[in-house]
Amino acid sequence: MNGLIGNISIPQRIFKMVSKKRKEQSRNIQLPKDALKRIKLGEAFAEYDIIRSDPQLFVTTPSTISSMDPDSTDCFYVGRRGAGKTAITFEVQRKFKRSIHIIPQIFDLLVLPLQHEEFLDTRQRPFKSLMHSMERALVDEVIKVWQETGIFSFQRESDAIRRERGLIEDCDFDVRVLNLTEEIFDAYSKENDKLWLRQINRSKEIIREANAIALNGSYDFILLIDRLDESWDGSDSAIICLMAMMHAAVRLRASTSFLRPYIFIRENIYDRIRAIDNEFSRLETSSVFLDWTDNKLIELVERRLVRPFSTKPALGGDAWGHFFEEEEGREPTSTRVLSLCQHRPRDILMLCSYAIDNAINIGHTRVKHVDLDEASVRYSTSRLKDLGDEYAENYPNISLVLEYFYGLGNQYTVNAIEDFIQKLLINDSIKKHCKEWFFRNTTPYRFVEVLYGIGFVGIQRRKHTQYKGSGMDSNAKPAFDNNSIFEIHPTYQQALNLRSVLISDLKDETTLKNEGILEDIPESFQLDDYKMALELVLRRLRGLPSGRGSANEFEQIVGDVIKLCFFRSLTNIQISERTADGTIVRDWVASNRATGGFWDMVRTKYGATQVVWECKNYTELKSDDFHQIQYYLNDTFGRFGIIVFRGEDIKESYLKHVSSIANKNRAGLVILLTQKDLEVFLRQSIKGAFKESHIQDRHDYFVRKIS
Repeated sequence: MNGLIGNISIPQRIFKMVSKKRKEQSRNIQLPKDALKRIKLGEAFAEYDIIRSDPQLFVTTPSTISSMDPDSTDCFYVGRRGAGKTAITFEVQRKFKRSIHIIPQIFDLLVLPLQHEEFLDTRQRPFKSLMHSMERALVDEVIKVWQETGIFSFQRESDAIRRERGLIEDCDFDVRVLNLTEEIFDAYSKENDKLWLRQINRSKEIIREANAIALNGSYDFILLIDRLDESWDGSDSAIICLMAMMHAAVRLRASTSFLRPYIFIRENIYDRIRAIDNEFSRLETSSVFLDWTDNKLIELVERRLVRPFSTKPALGGDAWGHFFEEEEGREPTSTRVLSLCQHRPRDILMLCSYAIDNAINIGHTRVKHVDLDEASVRYSTSRLKDLGDEYAENYPNISLVLEYFYGLGNQYTVNAIEDFIQKLLINDSIKKHCKEWFFRNTTPYRFVEVLYGIGFVGIQRRKHTQYKGSGMDSNAKPAFDNNSIFEIHPTYQQALNLRSVLISDLKDETTLKNEGILEDIPESFQLDDYKMALELVLRRLRGLPSGRGSANEFEQIVGDVIKLCFFRSLTNIQISERTADGTIVRDWVASNRATGGFWDMVRTKYGATQVVWECKNYTELKSDDFHQIQYYLNDTFGRFGIIVFRGEDIKESYLKHVSSIANKNRAGLVILLTQKDLEVFLRQSIKGAFKESHIQDRHDYFVRKIS
């Protein structure tokens, strides 16, 4: 029989028997009655999640395998918000100690010296100049870490690298890019061909010398470039700069032996680059899309469900069954969760967490469909807001358009879509806040393309509705005709209070309304007033001189930023007055009422029920500034504070003071925010994007620097 029983080999038969026995044992596991109360699924955002401290929760997918493969040529990891990009950076940093994490701020700092149109041809000098600057800056960043870790010193035989020493040692990545682009475009503007070629060749010489050095030891590093879009303005120049960085990354992966650049990009940003890059195929072949199968998504939840228990049910469906109760005649709970959450890991954790909370409140020992019913209402409202935030850069204030579907139906004909558009065309709020993109998409086909592209609507195909997926083919334009039916995704139907009806037209007497939507703006504001207030604060900030004479105005501006940009989490904002050097100094103190995200982490980690913001209307901080804020840090207030000042750089001396407060005095953490940070908060709010990732980045920056 040659080791065969029937058509099955003996090892296969043994494996099946063992697997069957393990499944039977798993089903017989009895969990405690209060099992649900012991579960902590973690945060939906990887920045605050328990996955940072427990690698056992990490789920392997094709994209993660690619990131761990030293021979992979992939450079770009593309996915929608919540697809798992940041989680991969944590796992790479855990497994590969020789990794460098960059969160670039350059995209809203770099002012291109030429018209944007001149950069669109990737084969011409303007784009090449920008690309070589990015290439050189990335290589310099790796050499800087070589030098800081002691595996390299500037030797005379490395002539090109030695001449680069000032840029390597004295500049961070963003400042280095600014200096390099200034140099190369100065040569370009003067039409000095020799000087321009010398700048281009310098990067080649540095790479050649670095490759030679890397032959003699462990010099290879992974560059993790993440959260690209959090500090930029979404302008055409930002897209061009990112495009140049991506082309530089592909070139470096092919030409260096010591550098693997990984750039993590949101799908909507990737789409914008796809639309303008005349050599996009060079980038596309190095791209990986963060796709998740049903089994992997279930595993993601199961790993977190069984984490608190010593005796764990088996992964692969059994664990899910120990915590979720099925009902005869209804679809499986796992199927319902996956379809409602559009197969996105962050959303699945969010919905499951809501359902578990509801089950605990009611007294259920397992999550029932009724718990999912209640959780889906809360989840739907959250996701509708999040969708507007996610695509605010591509389509500013798109949430306004989506909200006008409120109270209508869940399905539409082409005629109904056309009627809907006609009503929006005469809507004053849409004219004022969505004009950047809406009037370019007023035909039914263009309008549906927008809504389909963001995952808001799908197109009926016989017995099912097709929604946009993820991946390389997901950007193909949807095919539909005058007989097509469009359906709003179930994720958003409850938040919009939609009826299960097909809308064939919207007669003249039908009025669009969004009264049922709780607008995500501060109380006492109407939308127009809110946008105007944000724009006014931004103009005041940009036009304000530094110095004592305008200190009171700066204090007021900082207070307005807190009230207008952080109203979701920080409330009861009060002024605290004190006298310093004969001058009345006003600091802001805000109550931290967050129920999730960054500010919830601050309250949990630092006990910060109150957050103090000290305002310094000057560019150079003094030691007294750090002593003053330390007085606020105590067990009553909490041990987290913010200094806002008018400088551009975070100096080494500032970091020493922050470290002394945290490590020597054990008083807490102080982070510094500059005028540029305030402008980021205001710009994001003007576009209708309420994000916490930028202030999270600043927090992480100081934690890393003082650790």
